[in-house]
Amino acid sequence: MASFIRVHYPSQHAGVARVEEAIKFIGGFSATRAVLHGLAFLGSPATRLAARARAGMAAWRVERKQREEDRKLWNLALTDARVMADLSRAMSQEALRNDARPYF
Repeated sequence: MASFIRVHYPSQHAGVARVEEAIKFIGGFSATRAVLHGLAFLGSPATRLAARARAGMAAWRVERKQREEDRKLWNLALTDARVMADLSRAMSQEALRNDARPYF
């Protein structure tokens, strides 16, 4: 009857074909590669941040130890007049050295 009508229907939907191509493309990437790429992208800033944090913690520990030693020395000086005299003499000499420097 209608032999002159030749309608060609594709055997696969175009949207389905695009999704299959996307899956093939994504399938080339593994989770391990994705994690490694993420670490490479974030690695440099993260290591700099960690190094700064370690340096800050080390400085804090040194300052805390120095404060504790100063507190112990001061408590000893409060009970021993000789230690207080030594501290006073050292502070006086330091003040003289600071006064001898010109101000710029």
